[in-house]
Amino acid sequence: QPAEPSGYSVIASSDLPSDTAVVSIPFSLAITPTVSRAALETLFEASAAKLALDGWSERQLICSYICMHWVVERNTCGQPAVLAHHPYLATLPSPDKLLTPLHFIPVELAAFQGTNLYGATLARRDAWRAEWQACQSAIAQTNPDWADTFTWDRYLTASTYLSSRAFPSTLLSPTPSLAPSPDSHPVLLPGVDALNHARGQPVSWAVSTAPNAPSSISLVLHNAHPAGAELFNNYGPKPNAELILGYGFALPHNPDDTIVLKLGGAPAAQHAPQNSAVVGWEVGRDARGAEPVWEAVLAAVCESDTEDEDRTVEDELCAADALEEMAQNLYERLPKGPPEGALTDSATLVQREALHWVRWNSDANMSVNVVRMKLSHVKHIWLLPNHRI
Repeated sequence: QPAEPSGYSVIASSDLPSDTAVVSIPFSLAITPTVSRAALETLFEASAAKLALDGWSERQLICSYICMHWVVERNTCGQPAVLAHHPYLATLPSPDKLLTPLHFIPVELAAFQGTNLYGATLARRDAWRAEWQACQSAIAQTNPDWADTFTWDRYLTASTYLSSRAFPSTLLSPTPSLAPSPDSHPVLLPGVDALNHARGQPVSWAVSTAPNAPSSISLVLHNAHPAGAELFNNYGPKPNAELILGYGFALPHNPDDTIVLKLGGAPAAQHAPQNSAVVGWEVGRDARGAEPVWEAVLAAVCESDTEDEDRTVEDELCAADALEEMAQNLYERLPKGPPEGALTDSATLVQREALHWVRWNSDANMSVNVVRMKLSHVKHIWLLPNHRI
């Protein structure tokens, strides 16, 4: 049934006992790079665009396949059979209901300035636009009319569907797993992707490969649900930055939240898992994972040849004061949020959630209750958000 502010939710029509498989589809209905390429090869026939497919990524193949459902007239002879996912695409949220940051207006996106998410959004937009331009250029060599309607807005919509609904191809194996492998790629599973997210929801996946029957995959919910209850999937433990960027929502007080901090300079590199000039650490709530940051800062404050046992209380106090000021500098770089009434109606809810995340993201209490630092005492390191997720 429709769910506000966008999309749909899945509701139990009757009481469901525990360990119920609530949705199942055959592998043949999945949208994979192989399925997408086969359809595009048929559409492009012996053209230059068909040759260009060799250089397209899995993402480009799937997104272009989705876009061609909107580009090619459905009554063209032979093509409805090739573009087989019209019914599935009709169930997905319309473009005006998509709430990931790439769909924000500038004043809304500006709310993320000073956070990791702002740079990640710009980087993703640039990467996706480069993909779209390459695809459009190739399509233009086959059919200029198709290229004219193969727009950035359509490619952005398809890319958002993929980022928010894709599963790793490792799920379509005899031992299904949500952990991607070096050889895995994104796939779309119509119907299976309809369930919304609930953190900690106990679910599992079951693959059926019975002889003389099509292989299929099912989502199993391990809790019982009464009639009328919404059924949820579990997308896994994800920080709000990842949820906002990929899905367009955030969880208030998300215990899996993290912020990526970077320490630059030789002292920081010495305490990194890999020797690098600029080092990033993910730090969670209640200073989870902050110990390596503290060690790098303390090493920067102390003399380079100072042994751990020779560090003094004064060294630690100096490092604590310095980190506190650097965290405060990050906090002050954040905007206070868009002006009253500046948010569009469709983005108001996600913006409220996102701004809650922004405020937490910058809160010194998140990561530096146990480590503080005075910038004036440190000449060779710097602290800044890392623009990646």
